[in-house]
Amino acid sequence: MNKFIKGSEVPVNPEEKAVAEKEQIKDLLKETKKEAKDLLDVMWSREEIMTNKNFINTMNLKIKNMLDQIIKNLYWYQKIGWKKFLPNREYIEQKEREERIKKEKERLLKWIEELVKIDDFYFSFHGQLDEGKLVKTLSAYGYDNFQQISVLDIGCRDGRWLRKFQDWGVLPERLAGIDFYHPIVDYAKKLSKPGIQFIEAYPDELDFEDQNFDVVLVFGVLMHVLDESLRKKIGRELLRVLSKDGIIITLNLTKDALAKLEPYLAYTSIGLEWEELTDIFPDCSIHFEILSQCGLAVIRKKDCKKEKVDASGG
Repeated sequence: MNKFIKGSEVPVNPEEKAVAEKEQIKDLLKETKKEAKDLLDVMWSREEIMTNKNFINTMNLKIKNMLDQIIKNLYWYQKIGWKKFLPNREYIEQKEREERIKKEKERLLKWIEELVKIDDFYFSFHGQLDEGKLVKTLSAYGYDNFQQISVLDIGCRDGRWLRKFQDWGVLPERLAGIDFYHPIVDYAKKLSKPGIQFIEAYPDELDFEDQNFDVVLVFGVLMHVLDESLRKKIGRELLRVLSKDGIIITLNLTKDALAKLEPYLAYTSIGLEWEELTDIFPDCSIHFEILSQCGLAVIRKKDCKKEKVDASGG
């Protein structure tokens, strides 16, 4: 009886085992040759390998040359000012800011149209800054010779403060008021004497020359500009028209006062204090103090040479 190796049918007898192994090897070689023949259809010959290798290297070199040319062209487009044709991140962000600012201006106009119909908020708001405090502040910064100064009022409303400056001695041709709501501008003109210039415009688009005004008043305006980009743009524009030694005086609701407003006003306002003003007027010196529900700030350019005078007087 033959004994079998486990897992195979090869006999244990050495001679028979050797014969069986040779047969197995022959069968394996046949299978390998058959598979090799099948591979001929998909394998490259040595010549084909060399040919295709050269082709691939040539294509890689052409692609590299094309990329170099594209990069060179883009560089020259930028150099000659065709940057707007490129998907430039800075350009895209600028366009997004401009769109936000446009929408914020539209919102402000609709908001002020409704506010003037239903509320006397601004009369009470402006009442928190009395004339004596304003004169004292102007005097502290060397602006007590009213016949020599020029004043711009941003958000001038009915022109009340500009008429006060005229009463104090400022020449009417040195007074200008800006508001972006046409009926308000017309109303201010009717209440004021000829000479004061009242203009319908947004505060980030002032049609004045650089360094044109010694004093710029911004009472109750910035606190209603909800878009940060627009607030900063207004700040840059006000600094542009401000004389080298001039001052910007702002009056805004404080954060604590904001919580006490009626919902409609609270929702459309922000509290502005020293920290927020430093974002709007960077690289400026800012003096900030609380007046009841409002914050009064005096802003100067850091290269201002005019010394502040002590006008405390109690």
